[in-house]
Amino acid sequence: MGTPLLAAYLHTAVTVTAVAACYRFAISPTVRAIARRPTPLLLLAGITPAVLLALLPSAEPGPIRWFAMFVIALLTWQGVTSDYDVTEPTGPQRLDKQLILLLGAASCFWPPALLAWMGIYCGKLRGWKHHAMMPLRLLKAYLAWFLVATFFETSGSAAALLLILGCVSLSHYVKPAWSKARLGPRPWSWAWHNRTHYLMASAYSWGWARFLRPEVVARILHRARGFDRPVNILTMAIEGVGLVAFLDRRLLIAILAGTALFNLAVALASGILFWENIGTNIALAITVGLLPAAEYETAFGWPAALLALAVLALSAADLLWQPWHLGWWDSPFTARIHWQVETASGAQQGLYNDFMCPYEREFGRVLGYCLTSEPVLHDHLGIVWDRQLRDLIVQADGDEETLRHLKKTYGRVQKDEQQANEHVAFLTTMFNRLNNGVPKGPLPRPLRRLKAPGGQLYRWGDLPSYRGDEAVRRITIRYEERCYRPATGDFVLLTDDIIHEIELVPPKPDHGSTSCARSSSTAAPTSESC
Repeated sequence: MGTPLLAAYLHTAVTVTAVAACYRFAISPTVRAIARRPTPLLLLAGITPAVLLALLPSAEPGPIRWFAMFVIALLTWQGVTSDYDVTEPTGPQRLDKQLILLLGAASCFWPPALLAWMGIYCGKLRGWKHHAMMPLRLLKAYLAWFLVATFFETSGSAAALLLILGCVSLSHYVKPAWSKARLGPRPWSWAWHNRTHYLMASAYSWGWARFLRPEVVARILHRARGFDRPVNILTMAIEGVGLVAFLDRRLLIAILAGTALFNLAVALASGILFWENIGTNIALAITVGLLPAAEYETAFGWPAALLALAVLALSAADLLWQPWHLGWWDSPFTARIHWQVETASGAQQGLYNDFMCPYEREFGRVLGYCLTSEPVLHDHLGIVWDRQLRDLIVQADGDEETLRHLKKTYGRVQKDEQQANEHVAFLTTMFNRLNNGVPKGPLPRPLRRLKAPGGQLYRWGDLPSYRGDEAVRRITIRYEERCYRPATGDFVLLTDDIIHEIELVPPKPDHGSTSCARSSSTAAPTSESC
């Protein structure tokens, strides 16, 4: 390796280190701090640095600017079209949506405006959620690079920008692979012993693809169980191969495309749709393929791969950013809270998580356990973190007495009176306001198809879906336990109990039915950390 090339690699390494430090100790703490402030103070704190930076010669991100613009547009679309929380005044929420639209447009041409954009998106519009974390972190890294390159007037740092963006994206797959490798006594225990087709069964019980007949799903599961180990090995390979992605440009492109296909397969199997990751990684792969080779030479090769390996290791250890672990054992047993409504005409309809936007994620997961005194064995989709418990659940084969004993031994009661009262108050306020004509979302009814998709696709159940065409007079909350029996292929409803009913105030005479196919909400903001 010649001296000039070695110096270029060293320059890239120093720039990547500075960008990672700026991300960790400047950008992330600032976004967290301003996101908690009222909108006027948030704008003052976010826009002031952007104005001051205009006095300095700015760094040029080159073609990667187009990738950043795509990610900004993707998340701005999600934030602008998400529904209102109708339990809160809609005026400030409408203003926040207008502000991120303006700030998003400004950020495309002046990256420092991203600080205020992220403050509003994360803090006011609840954008800091699991499925948007990776693209948001890419924008944080993009902003951190811009600040480092501007303040230190570093030329030729385009390769460092590409390398840090690639590490941010791939860390969200490398860490889950590491988590899976730590689940059992050996690194390959999960790949060899997890029964991934149980995830498909539990997703069907949970509310994904319930338009399919149970016998059809049973036939699919019967065939799928023979592919558990190959699928598990392929999963860990796709997640872990990011460790060597920067050895070659073509390898990085292939891995980014592979992660997008992997996320698509996850969506088809489980109803968990990382559409933000799919779009972002496809855009990044296309960008990498179009970049001029000369300017990005030091982003590839064994020195770059070693640098990326260090960054990925630090992120897996939660020392830079904190991707989720995403490693568990799948089981065929699920206990879930379900909501249903009785409309003004007496129709019984299911209240599914897609209607509950901007809280569709919470209503699609484990929200509502605070209402029941039943011990809960698992988390979302029946997942557990103990292989022995998974095996005991499988051996129970849906036997109610055995499962009751397992719940008493291993389960945890999550009943919480305060949270339960807040949840009931939230639903009461939400539907009383919808009944009285409060708009549900920013888009008029003919344009509802332009709304960004959700990430939890549990939109089916035993009842037809409520779409807001009628006023609601009663909400019923039920606790259900379902089990897939691997031996017979049956889906069994074990428990179906009413745990709470909410009677609503009749709508005012001039609002006979709500025009609400327009917005929604949940009980409390998420606490996912950034």
